[in-house]
Amino acid sequence: MSNLTPASGTEDHVVPNKPNIKKSITTGAHTNKNALECRVCEDIFLTQGDKVPRLLHCGHTVCLACLLRLPIKDDTITCPFDRQPTPVGYSGVWGLKKNFALLELIEKIQTNDEKATESIPLFSAEVLEKERKLHIKCDEDESHIAVLYCTVCASHLCEQCASDSHATRTLQKHRRIPLSEKPREKPFCSSHPTNIAEFICLEEHCQTSAQYPPLMCFICKDYGRHKTHKHALVEIEAENLRSYVKNASSNVQHLIEEITESVNTVDLVVSKIEGNTGPSGTEPGTGDQARAKVHAYFNHLRESLLVQEAAATSAVDMFVRERLGCLVQLHDDMGFWLQEVAKLYLKCEQMILQDDARVLTSGREIKEAIETIEKYDTLFNELTPEQIHPDPCIPITFTKDNRVHIGPKMEMRVVTLGLDSAGKTSVLFKLKQNEFMAPGGTIGFNVETLEYKNLKFTIWDVGGQPKLRPLWKHYYLNTQAVVFVIDSADKERLPEALAELTKLIAEKELKDAALLLLANKQDIPGCETVESITEAFDLYKLCCGRSWHIQACNAQSGEGLHEGLDWLSRQLIAAGVNDMS
Repeated sequence: MSNLTPASGTEDHVVPNKPNIKKSITTGAHTNKNALECRVCEDIFLTQGDKVPRLLHCGHTVCLACLLRLPIKDDTITCPFDRQPTPVGYSGVWGLKKNFALLELIEKIQTNDEKATESIPLFSAEVLEKERKLHIKCDEDESHIAVLYCTVCASHLCEQCASDSHATRTLQKHRRIPLSEKPREKPFCSSHPTNIAEFICLEEHCQTSAQYPPLMCFICKDYGRHKTHKHALVEIEAENLRSYVKNASSNVQHLIEEITESVNTVDLVVSKIEGNTGPSGTEPGTGDQARAKVHAYFNHLRESLLVQEAAATSAVDMFVRERLGCLVQLHDDMGFWLQEVAKLYLKCEQMILQDDARVLTSGREIKEAIETIEKYDTLFNELTPEQIHPDPCIPITFTKDNRVHIGPKMEMRVVTLGLDSAGKTSVLFKLKQNEFMAPGGTIGFNVETLEYKNLKFTIWDVGGQPKLRPLWKHYYLNTQAVVFVIDSADKERLPEALAELTKLIAEKELKDAALLLLANKQDIPGCETVESITEAFDLYKLCCGRSWHIQACNAQSGEGLHEGLDWLSRQLIAAGVNDMS
């Protein structure tokens, strides 16, 4: 480390009391941050006081405070660095010369720092950025965007031109304000330029005419071509348009927020379906999880099931592609709506910030923009709740024949048959509405939809009168299960029930359908038990080779009905499928 002397002009220096100045003075590729510090006390030199730099005869520079602490022997002091003597007179170290080269450099850097401080902008960057959105050209340079308005010069200026054109002391006193605070100018009549246009014509042909503008003075209103036309004050009509935009702004803001929320939700759902790649690795999406469920299920099967596994994987892939395609399309549509709504609303805001004449001239354009925004609002409101808040989950269910079902509910077509007054309709309404309906004979058929666990049963209740039994065969197509209701309390009609059951089992269209026999009216004393009915009907022989089950039940209390539904669900859904979820 070395101190500055008149001959050491290549060293680095900093301005005292300005810590940031140390970084501003560099020579070559090196920076000496202690160049303006006293090497004895390591304090920064000052232009006055006891920290003024003074020169020794050997060329070193030391501050006055350190020199005062040096001992004086034979009217000389010794340099603390090279021990060279420096004579002092009667005035002591006060008589030593100041290092004027160093002082001049300190003063120059202080002056530059003060100039940099004076160049602070008139307004914050946020305010200026907001004014740039108005897209008004600078009067000094049309390639620039104006952000300020000089109230004295009545000119629009960008930040650079405002500084350059108002650099003199006289122009610096001019008041410059943001464009949004600019005083509104009074428009002049195009037919009588010396008169202010105080009125606007409300006739439709004048509003759209380029040859005869709707703005007019009192002469045009009372004596000119607008004499008999409807008119209004410019200020009132402009305020009406501003109010129109402001009233619509809340709806627009709400629409933008809703679309933004939906877009973010769709983004989140898409990312959950596709999966994310983060610092900790790749996080699988629900699409990958669905595929994993398929693979986990088919891994438990023998190699002969690989073909079915590939088919199931393909089905999931197709579902995921279709789902992602729909979501991406929905995302793009809502993103386009959001962009258009924001653009139109920003355009309206920019228009209403202009003077009254320009606002009124743009009235039709403003209304068209608001109407377009309302159209996008209608399109957004027409979306279903599932589209606005989609669910990323992909429910997977496997059937017993190793087919995969993608969806929340698997549908099952069930036909309920039996003799008249056996209680078929009572069973149906007890399951559907938890209400008991006394047997009274069904004319025709009833059809109800019943959701139970992850199944959706479509139950057809067909009348059991003798004249309706020949019509049963019309309900067999695509039937997955048959519920045959037996009146266990009517022992005399059990042979008749057995005969009808035998006909059902012989039907080819029902050979793959599961058979559930409900021994109803178990609450009546003396009724046949499940065991006795099984033995009387010889069910093990009659139903050999098909899936069947007999369940004791009571339609009035509902006892045993849900156990029967559990058995039906197990016939359609593969065993252990709940563990796969």
